[in-house]
Amino acid sequence: MTEDFKDVARRIEANPLGRLMYGQRELFHSNLVGWFFDQLPEAADATFRPLTSPGTDSGRFVERERGHLDLVFRWPDRAPLVIENKVFSLPHRDQLDEYQAATSKWPHTPALVLLSVSAPDFDLGEWHYLSYANFSTRILDALPTDSSYEVETMRRYTALVADLHQLVSAVDVQSDDEAVWLPASLLSAISSSQMRAALHKARAQRVARVLNEFLPGLEQPAGSGMTNATPFVESFEYTFTSGIHAHLGWQLQGSQFRRTAIYHDESVRGRSEESHRLREAVSREHPEFYTFPAHLPQTAAGRKEFNHFAPSSVLKYVKTPDLTISQLKAAASEVHVEIELLRAEGAVEDRPADAVRKAP
Repeated sequence: MTEDFKDVARRIEANPLGRLMYGQRELFHSNLVGWFFDQLPEAADATFRPLTSPGTDSGRFVERERGHLDLVFRWPDRAPLVIENKVFSLPHRDQLDEYQAATSKWPHTPALVLLSVSAPDFDLGEWHYLSYANFSTRILDALPTDSSYEVETMRRYTALVADLHQLVSAVDVQSDDEAVWLPASLLSAISSSQMRAALHKARAQRVARVLNEFLPGLEQPAGSGMTNATPFVESFEYTFTSGIHAHLGWQLQGSQFRRTAIYHDESVRGRSEESHRLREAVSREHPEFYTFPAHLPQTAAGRKEFNHFAPSSVLKYVKTPDLTISQLKAAASEVHVEIELLRAEGAVEDRPADAVRKAP
Protein backbone atom coordinates (compact mmCIF):
# COMPACT_ATOMS: atom_id res chain seq x y z
CA MET A 1 0.00 0.00 0.00
CA THR A 2 2.88 2.37 0.79
CA GLU A 3 4.07 2.83 -2.79
CA ASP A 4 0.53 3.07 -4.19
CA PHE A 5 -0.31 5.70 -1.57
CA LYS A 6 2.81 7.70 -2.39
CA ASP A 7 2.16 7.51 -6.13
CA VAL A 8 -1.38 8.85 -5.64
CA ALA A 9 -0.11 11.58 -3.30
CA ARG A 10 2.46 12.66 -5.90
CA ARG A 11 -0.22 12.90 -8.59
CA ILE A 12 -2.36 15.06 -6.32
CA GLU A 13 0.66 17.25 -5.58
CA ALA A 14 1.31 17.67 -9.33
CA ASN A 15 -2.33 18.52 -10.08
CA PRO A 16 -2.81 22.30 -9.69
CA LEU A 17 -6.36 21.70 -8.47
CA GLY A 18 -4.93 19.41 -5.80
CA ARG A 19 -2.85 22.28 -4.44
CA LEU A 20 -5.88 24.57 -4.46
CA MET A 21 -7.88 21.94 -2.58
CA TYR A 22 -5.47 21.69 0.36
CA GLY A 23 -6.72 24.68 2.29
CA GLN A 24 -10.47 24.19 1.87
CA ARG A 25 -11.19 20.54 1.06
CA GLU A 26 -15.01 20.02 1.10
CA LEU A 27 -15.70 23.68 0.33
CA PHE A 28 -13.31 23.51 -2.62
CA HIS A 29 -15.31 20.64 -4.12
CA SER A 30 -18.65 22.37 -3.59
CA ASN A 31 -17.38 25.57 -5.23
CA LEU A 32 -15.80 23.81 -8.21
CA VAL A 33 -18.80 21.56 -8.84
CA GLY A 34 -21.04 24.63 -8.66
CA TRP A 35 -18.78 26.32 -11.24
CA PHE A 36 -19.09 23.22 -13.45
CA PHE A 37 -22.89 23.46 -13.27
CA ASP A 38 -22.77 27.09 -14.42
CA GLN A 39 -20.01 26.90 -17.04
CA LEU A 40 -20.74 23.55 -18.72
CA PRO A 41 -24.50 23.21 -18.38
CA GLU A 42 -24.98 20.36 -20.87
CA ALA A 43 -22.27 18.22 -19.29
CA ALA A 44 -23.45 19.08 -15.79
CA ASP A 45 -27.03 18.18 -16.68
CA ALA A 46 -25.86 14.85 -18.11
CA THR A 47 -24.03 14.24 -14.83
CA PHE A 48 -26.72 15.27 -12.37
CA ARG A 49 -30.18 15.09 -13.96
CA PRO A 50 -30.27 11.26 -13.90
CA LEU A 51 -30.05 11.55 -10.10
CA THR A 52 -33.12 13.79 -9.81
CA SER A 53 -36.83 13.10 -9.30
CA PRO A 54 -39.82 14.26 -11.37
CA GLY A 55 -41.12 17.68 -10.43
CA THR A 56 -40.86 21.38 -11.11
CA ASP A 57 -38.89 24.28 -9.69
CA SER A 58 -38.25 27.97 -10.22
CA GLY A 59 -35.36 27.81 -12.73
CA ARG A 60 -31.90 26.39 -13.43
CA PHE A 61 -29.31 27.48 -10.88
CA VAL A 62 -27.09 26.12 -8.13
CA GLU A 63 -26.95 27.10 -4.45
CA ARG A 64 -23.77 26.55 -2.45
CA GLU A 65 -23.75 26.29 1.33
CA ARG A 66 -27.47 26.95 1.68
CA GLY A 67 -27.93 26.65 5.42
CA HIS A 68 -25.99 23.50 6.23
CA LEU A 69 -26.48 21.96 2.77
CA ASP A 70 -23.37 21.71 0.60
CA LEU A 71 -25.02 21.91 -2.84
CA VAL A 72 -28.55 22.33 -4.17
CA PHE A 73 -29.14 22.02 -7.93
CA ARG A 74 -32.36 23.32 -9.47
CA TRP A 75 -34.07 22.97 -12.86
CA PRO A 76 -37.42 24.32 -14.02
CA ASP A 77 -38.62 20.84 -15.05
CA ARG A 78 -37.16 18.66 -12.26
CA ALA A 79 -37.34 18.50 -8.49
CA PRO A 80 -34.26 19.96 -6.71
CA LEU A 81 -31.19 17.82 -6.11
CA VAL A 82 -29.41 18.10 -2.73
CA ILE A 83 -25.83 16.85 -2.43
CA GLU A 84 -24.17 16.32 0.94
CA ASN A 85 -20.41 16.14 0.40
CA LYS A 86 -18.09 14.02 2.58
CA VAL A 87 -14.45 13.68 1.55
CA PHE A 88 -12.48 12.86 4.70
CA SER A 89 -15.17 12.59 7.37
CA LEU A 90 -17.58 9.70 7.66
CA PRO A 91 -21.30 10.21 7.02
CA HIS A 92 -23.60 10.19 10.05
CA ARG A 93 -27.22 9.12 10.08
CA ASP A 94 -28.30 11.90 12.50
CA GLN A 95 -26.92 14.60 10.22
CA LEU A 96 -28.59 13.17 7.12
CA ASP A 97 -31.88 12.77 9.00
CA GLU A 98 -31.67 16.42 10.06
CA TYR A 99 -31.10 17.59 6.48
CA GLN A 100 -33.90 15.40 5.17
CA ALA A 101 -36.31 16.82 7.76
CA ALA A 102 -35.35 20.38 6.78
CA THR A 103 -35.78 19.79 3.03
CA SER A 104 -39.08 17.94 3.48
CA LYS A 105 -40.68 21.33 4.17
CA TRP A 106 -39.65 22.73 0.78
CA PRO A 107 -42.38 23.34 -1.83
CA HIS A 108 -40.68 20.74 -4.07
CA THR A 109 -39.31 17.66 -2.28
CA PRO A 110 -35.71 17.16 -3.49
CA ALA A 111 -33.74 14.06 -4.40
CA LEU A 112 -31.03 13.46 -1.80
CA VAL A 113 -27.51 12.33 -2.70
CA LEU A 114 -24.65 11.53 -0.33
CA LEU A 115 -21.39 12.12 -2.20
CA SER A 116 -18.72 10.42 -0.12
CA VAL A 117 -15.44 8.57 -0.39
CA SER A 118 -16.53 6.12 2.31
CA ALA A 119 -19.74 4.14 2.00
CA PRO A 120 -22.13 4.54 4.95
CA ASP A 121 -22.46 1.66 7.40
CA PHE A 122 -26.16 2.34 8.01
CA ASP A 123 -29.43 2.34 6.08
CA LEU A 124 -29.60 5.54 4.04
CA GLY A 125 -33.38 5.67 3.79
CA GLU A 126 -34.26 8.31 1.21
CA TRP A 127 -30.63 9.18 0.50
CA HIS A 128 -28.71 7.75 -2.46
CA TYR A 129 -24.98 7.01 -2.10
CA LEU A 130 -22.60 8.23 -4.82
CA SER A 131 -18.92 7.41 -4.38
CA TYR A 132 -16.23 9.85 -5.44
CA ALA A 133 -14.87 7.22 -7.82
CA ASN A 134 -18.25 6.91 -9.54
CA PHE A 135 -18.65 10.69 -9.50
CA SER A 136 -15.38 11.08 -11.38
CA THR A 137 -16.52 8.61 -14.05
CA ARG A 138 -19.90 10.31 -14.45
CA ILE A 139 -18.32 13.70 -15.09
CA LEU A 140 -15.67 12.35 -17.45
CA ASP A 141 -18.30 10.50 -19.51
CA ALA A 142 -20.38 13.69 -19.79
CA LEU A 143 -17.61 16.06 -20.89
CA PRO A 144 -17.43 17.14 -24.55
CA THR A 145 -14.38 16.21 -26.63
CA ASP A 146 -13.02 19.74 -27.11
CA SER A 147 -10.07 21.15 -25.19
CA SER A 148 -11.52 24.41 -23.89
CA TYR A 149 -10.31 25.81 -20.59
CA GLU A 150 -13.53 24.72 -18.86
CA VAL A 151 -13.37 21.18 -20.22
CA GLU A 152 -9.66 20.78 -19.41
CA THR A 153 -10.29 22.07 -15.89
CA MET A 154 -12.96 19.43 -15.33
CA ARG A 155 -10.72 16.71 -16.81
CA ARG A 156 -8.07 17.64 -14.26
CA TYR A 157 -10.77 17.64 -11.61
CA THR A 158 -11.94 14.13 -12.49
CA ALA A 159 -8.33 12.93 -12.19
CA LEU A 160 -8.08 14.63 -8.80
CA VAL A 161 -11.36 13.12 -7.60
CA ALA A 162 -10.32 9.61 -8.63
CA ASP A 163 -6.95 10.00 -6.89
CA LEU A 164 -8.54 11.51 -3.80
CA HIS A 165 -10.93 8.58 -3.53
CA GLN A 166 -7.98 6.19 -3.64
CA LEU A 167 -5.95 8.25 -1.16
CA VAL A 168 -8.67 8.58 1.47
CA SER A 169 -9.75 4.96 1.03
CA ALA A 170 -6.22 3.99 2.07
CA VAL A 171 -6.91 5.18 5.64
CA ASP A 172 -9.71 2.63 6.07
CA VAL A 173 -9.00 -0.15 8.55
CA GLN A 174 -8.26 -3.23 6.47
CA SER A 175 -6.86 -5.64 9.05
CA ASP A 176 -6.67 -6.16 12.81
CA ASP A 177 -2.93 -6.62 12.42
CA GLU A 178 -2.20 -3.12 11.15
CA ALA A 179 -1.07 -0.25 13.36
CA VAL A 180 -3.75 2.05 14.73
CA TRP A 181 -2.12 5.20 13.37
CA LEU A 182 -0.80 6.06 9.93
CA PRO A 183 3.02 6.03 9.89
CA ALA A 184 4.91 9.26 9.30
CA SER A 185 6.81 7.54 6.48
CA LEU A 186 3.51 7.17 4.60
CA LEU A 187 2.31 10.74 5.08
CA SER A 188 5.69 12.25 4.22
CA ALA A 189 4.67 12.13 0.55
CA ILE A 190 2.15 14.92 1.27
CA SER A 191 3.58 18.43 1.62
CA SER A 192 0.47 20.05 3.10
CA SER A 193 0.21 19.88 6.89
CA GLN A 194 -3.54 20.50 6.56
CA MET A 195 -3.89 17.49 4.28
CA ARG A 196 -1.87 15.31 6.62
CA ALA A 197 -4.02 16.44 9.55
CA ALA A 198 -7.19 15.67 7.58
CA LEU A 199 -5.96 12.14 6.89
CA HIS A 200 -5.02 11.65 10.55
CA LYS A 201 -8.52 12.71 11.61
CA ALA A 202 -10.06 10.49 8.94
CA ARG A 203 -8.09 7.53 10.26
CA ALA A 204 -9.18 8.23 13.84
CA GLN A 205 -12.84 8.30 12.73
CA ARG A 206 -12.48 4.95 11.03
CA VAL A 207 -10.75 3.39 14.04
CA ALA A 208 -13.62 4.62 16.23
CA ARG A 209 -16.13 3.09 13.80
CA VAL A 210 -14.34 -0.27 14.02
CA LEU A 211 -14.48 -0.13 17.81
CA ASN A 212 -18.19 0.68 17.81
CA GLU A 213 -18.86 -2.28 15.53
CA PHE A 214 -16.76 -4.48 17.81
CA LEU A 215 -18.35 -3.22 21.07
CA PRO A 216 -21.98 -2.34 20.34
CA GLY A 217 -22.77 -2.38 24.06
CA LEU A 218 -20.80 0.77 24.93
CA GLU A 219 -22.84 3.21 27.03
CA GLN A 220 -22.02 5.83 24.39
CA PRO A 221 -20.15 5.32 21.12
CA ALA A 222 -16.39 5.63 20.94
CA GLY A 223 -15.32 9.01 19.58
CA SER A 224 -12.32 10.50 17.83
CA GLY A 225 -10.62 13.80 17.11
CA MET A 226 -7.37 15.71 16.87
CA THR A 227 -5.60 17.87 19.45
CA ASN A 228 -2.09 19.29 19.45
CA ALA A 229 -1.64 17.96 15.90
CA THR A 230 -2.10 14.40 17.20
CA PRO A 231 -5.09 12.16 16.48
CA PHE A 232 -6.97 10.38 19.24
CA VAL A 233 -9.70 7.83 19.74
CA GLU A 234 -11.51 7.35 23.04
CA SER A 235 -14.30 5.64 24.90
CA PHE A 236 -15.97 6.92 28.07
CA GLU A 237 -18.98 5.50 29.92
CA TYR A 238 -21.05 7.01 32.69
CA THR A 239 -20.80 5.21 36.03
CA PHE A 240 -22.11 5.75 39.54
CA THR A 241 -19.93 3.78 41.93
CA SER A 242 -18.69 4.26 45.50
CA GLY A 243 -20.87 7.36 45.70
CA ILE A 244 -19.08 8.96 42.73
CA HIS A 245 -20.68 10.18 39.49
CA ALA A 246 -18.05 9.90 36.78
CA HIS A 247 -17.29 9.01 33.22
CA LEU A 248 -14.62 6.32 33.22
CA GLY A 249 -12.71 5.09 30.22
CA TRP A 250 -9.65 5.44 28.08
CA GLN A 251 -8.11 7.57 25.37
CA LEU A 252 -5.39 6.67 22.89
CA GLN A 253 -3.65 9.81 21.64
CA GLY A 254 -0.60 9.13 19.57
CA SER A 255 1.43 6.60 21.55
CA GLN A 256 -0.18 7.41 24.92
CA PHE A 257 -2.85 5.03 26.22
CA ARG A 258 -4.60 6.94 28.98
CA ARG A 259 -6.93 5.73 31.71
CA THR A 260 -9.08 8.68 32.69
CA ALA A 261 -11.78 9.56 35.20
CA ILE A 262 -13.98 12.58 34.54
CA TYR A 263 -15.59 13.57 37.85
CA HIS A 264 -19.02 15.19 37.93
CA ASP A 265 -19.29 15.92 41.67
CA GLU A 266 -19.13 19.66 42.23
CA SER A 267 -17.05 19.20 45.38
CA VAL A 268 -13.99 18.17 43.33
CA ARG A 269 -14.55 20.12 40.12
CA GLY A 270 -12.67 23.34 39.46
CA ARG A 271 -9.37 24.92 38.54
CA SER A 272 -8.09 25.85 41.99
CA GLU A 273 -5.21 24.18 43.80
CA GLU A 274 -7.70 22.78 46.32
CA SER A 275 -9.97 21.17 43.72
CA HIS A 276 -6.84 19.77 42.07
CA ARG A 277 -5.79 18.23 45.40
CA LEU A 278 -9.28 16.84 46.08
CA ARG A 279 -9.49 15.13 42.68
CA GLU A 280 -6.12 13.50 43.26
CA ALA A 281 -7.23 12.33 46.70
CA VAL A 282 -10.35 10.70 45.23
CA SER A 283 -8.31 9.14 42.45
CA ARG A 284 -5.78 7.76 44.92
CA GLU A 285 -8.64 6.08 46.82
CA HIS A 286 -9.87 4.42 43.61
CA PRO A 287 -6.98 2.77 41.77
CA GLU A 288 -9.58 0.60 39.99
CA PHE A 289 -10.39 3.65 37.84
CA TYR A 290 -6.85 3.58 36.43
CA THR A 291 -5.97 -0.04 35.77
CA PHE A 292 -4.30 -0.76 32.42
CA PRO A 293 -5.32 -3.70 30.25
CA ALA A 294 -3.20 -6.75 31.01
CA HIS A 295 -1.44 -6.87 27.62
CA LEU A 296 -0.26 -3.24 27.88
CA PRO A 297 2.62 -1.88 30.00
CA GLN A 298 1.65 -1.65 33.67
CA THR A 299 3.98 1.10 34.88
CA ALA A 300 2.58 4.56 34.32
CA ALA A 301 4.73 6.94 32.30
CA GLY A 302 5.34 10.60 33.04
CA ARG A 303 6.93 12.36 35.97
CA LYS A 304 3.73 12.90 37.99
CA GLU A 305 1.50 10.47 39.83
CA PHE A 306 -1.51 11.94 37.95
CA ASN A 307 -2.07 14.28 35.06
CA HIS A 308 -5.02 16.67 34.95
CA PHE A 309 -7.32 18.37 32.49
CA ALA A 310 -9.18 20.93 34.57
CA PRO A 311 -11.85 21.26 35.70
CA SER A 312 -12.72 17.56 36.10
CA SER A 313 -10.38 15.02 34.44
CA VAL A 314 -7.61 13.01 36.03
CA LEU A 315 -5.53 10.50 34.09
CA LYS A 316 -2.58 8.14 34.04
CA TYR A 317 -0.94 6.88 30.89
CA VAL A 318 1.45 4.30 29.49
CA LYS A 319 3.44 4.44 26.27
CA THR A 320 2.13 2.08 23.57
CA PRO A 321 4.06 2.71 20.34
CA ASP A 322 2.90 0.72 17.32
CA LEU A 323 -0.31 -0.45 18.99
CA THR A 324 -2.31 -2.58 16.56
CA ILE A 325 -6.04 -2.57 15.91
CA SER A 326 -6.41 -5.98 17.55
CA GLN A 327 -4.53 -4.79 20.65
CA LEU A 328 -6.71 -1.69 20.86
CA LYS A 329 -9.86 -3.79 20.51
CA ALA A 330 -8.69 -6.04 23.34
CA ALA A 331 -7.86 -3.05 25.53
CA ALA A 332 -11.21 -1.36 24.85
CA SER A 333 -13.06 -4.58 25.61
CA GLU A 334 -11.20 -5.15 28.89
CA VAL A 335 -11.88 -1.60 30.10
CA HIS A 336 -15.54 -1.87 29.08
CA VAL A 337 -15.96 -5.08 31.12
CA GLU A 338 -14.34 -3.41 34.15
CA ILE A 339 -16.69 -0.43 33.90
CA GLU A 340 -19.71 -2.72 33.57
CA LEU A 341 -18.66 -4.49 36.78
CA LEU A 342 -18.23 -1.19 38.62
CA ARG A 343 -21.63 -0.06 37.41
CA ALA A 344 -23.24 -3.32 38.58
CA GLU A 345 -21.67 -2.97 42.04
CA GLY A 346 -22.81 0.62 42.46
CA ALA A 347 -26.04 1.71 44.04
CA VAL A 348 -28.87 3.08 41.92
CA GLU A 349 -29.02 6.86 41.93
CA ASP A 350 -30.41 9.39 39.48
CA ARG A 351 -27.85 10.63 37.02
CA PRO A 352 -27.18 14.37 37.41
CA ALA A 353 -28.30 16.43 34.43
CA ASP A 354 -24.78 17.78 33.91
CA ALA A 355 -23.09 14.36 34.09
CA VAL A 356 -22.38 14.41 30.38
CA ARG A 357 -19.29 13.57 28.37
CA LYS A 358 -19.78 15.26 25.03
CA ALA A 359 -18.45 13.47 21.98
CA PRO A 360 -15.30 15.07 20.51
